[in-house]
Parts: sequence; structure tokens; C-alpha cells
Amino acid sequence: MTVGDLITMLRAYPNDDEIEIQVFETNSGELIDSTSAIGIVEEDIFGPTFSIDIEAEKFRNYIK
Repeated sequence: MTVGDLITMLRAYPNDDEIEIQVFETNSGELIDSTSAIGIVEEDIFGPTFSIDIEAEKFRNYIK
């Protein structure tokens, strides 16, 4: 998704709406409970990058 596409999409919603980000484990497609810190990485990157910090325990079921 381009930054322009994201901005256009977000403008369709009121400023006081909240965003929900869902995280899925890629092999199983299962939703991971991601009550976690979500932010934007601003250091040592080439473009805007969202960062989702999820507790390692949330992934324990997927580690084999």
C-alpha cells in the first residue's frame, strides 16, 4: 500500500475514530491476540514503518 492510498483511506473516517490492527500468523492464518504497543519506527529506516510489539508468549503456540 502506498502512503497516498493509506491517507485517502484514513480520510474517509472521522478524526476521532480509532484504528484496530489485527495480526495473523502467516502459516496457520490464525488471529493472534495483539493487545500490544503499536507505533511508527522513525530511526534507521528508509520509509514510514509501523511497529507492532507483541509479547513472545502470544507466539508460543506457533513455535515448533
